[in-house]
Amino acid sequence: MTRILLFLTLTMLSFTPLGYATEAEAAGLKLWTRGFASSGKCRAFSGKTGPEQFSKSVQGYSYPLPKGSGAEFIERTIRHLNSAAAGDANDKVLLARLLAAANSGAYTKLDFGAKGGSSPSFVTSVLVRTVAYAVSYLRTRNGISSTDLKTIDQWVRTLLKNSGVRASSIDHKASVAAAQISWGAATGNAGLFKSGKSKLNSVMGKIRSTPQFDNKVRVNTEVLPIVLMGAHMLRLNGIDIFPKKYGKYTLHDAVAHHAAWVSRTGSTKVKTEAISDTQARSILKSEGWGTHQAWIPLYLAHFPNSHAAASVRKLHKQVKRAQNIAYYGRNMGVHSACYFGL
Repeated sequence: MTRILLFLTLTMLSFTPLGYATEAEAAGLKLWTRGFASSGKCRAFSGKTGPEQFSKSVQGYSYPLPKGSGAEFIERTIRHLNSAAAGDANDKVLLARLLAAANSGAYTKLDFGAKGGSSPSFVTSVLVRTVAYAVSYLRTRNGISSTDLKTIDQWVRTLLKNSGVRASSIDHKASVAAAQISWGAATGNAGLFKSGKSKLNSVMGKIRSTPQFDNKVRVNTEVLPIVLMGAHMLRLNGIDIFPKKYGKYTLHDAVAHHAAWVSRTGSTKVKTEAISDTQARSILKSEGWGTHQAWIPLYLAHFPNSHAAASVRKLHKQVKRAQNIAYYGRNMGVHSACYFGL
């Protein structure tokens, strides 16, 4: 009977609505780290805007970023995170804009009718990850009260629910998985973290018979950075899925395969499967929303000497010859060059 009661208690803690049931749980899950960051690159793309007006609805990604849009919120929050990674953040301003968004119900309505290169629910999943990093950072600074955390958590729970709407594509499924992992880690919610991990493992099943997530290089380009973000979050918490075999292949194999694939493709413009974006684009880019190779700093930060590293470094040189600007993969939810230091 004692064991049964203990099991039920632990289960209830893991799925507590706020997720931060105990300080021990919160301390046991990690998200924010400055371990790989480059202060110089972080300062080059930093800022402390807000609070500002936010839209109630969220639309698919489009550029230039509409004022008050979900994509703009991600961008501006990332500027705060870069300031934090450089050791120069204004924590009160960052918290105030998060609370303003939460209290106004910002981005809680999905607008599928607007123009955009990706669905509003996908954008929402990226937004959750960026907010998770901001909350995790504030928690490491003791810069957020339990009351404020509860307010933001209630808002994010709606965003998490919305992020899974029409999530049929493989990059969208990966993004939902990474969103759950990030919010679970940020708030100490072991149950949500585990759910995201399970969803990411399901995505990893794609490489059981071939070391790629899709048979089109541009679609694979859209998926890999998000998978690597999820894998990065898991590795911070002692779960290393990079060497794990999914059928015949590992994530290291998928990285090496993709790097060589993109190198062969070069600057040739290729298409995606998204109905909303029929334009062929180059994937040999340092930055972008989905068509970029800004995962390179993440991988090399973790594995500078893996069997895939040589192929990744070769691609890095090729990308920089094509677009010599800082790495920034917007669908990753953080600024690549800043956070992973390359």
